[in-house]
Amino acid sequence: MHGSSDHSRLWIRVFAAPILLGAATITGLLAALLWGTAGQYVAWVTVGAPVLVIASVWVRCRTKKTEQFSRTLRGK
Repeated sequence: MHGSSDHSRLWIRVFAAPILLGAATITGLLAALLWGTAGQYVAWVTVGAPVLVIASVWVRCRTKKTEQFSRTLRGK
């Protein structure tokens, strides 16, 4: 029993972003340890990336809830 190409594309769509964020975080942590001062700046960007992603998703979800609530109040 082999998976279809749709199944493999679904796997990539679900797990690509977390894998990339994890790889970036590990790279940033290693850069901070091994590259000295330059590595500290790389680490700030790469370790901060998941925080920025979480914040942007949270803001997007909050604005969608607000839009849905206001649409319900207006009766549309």
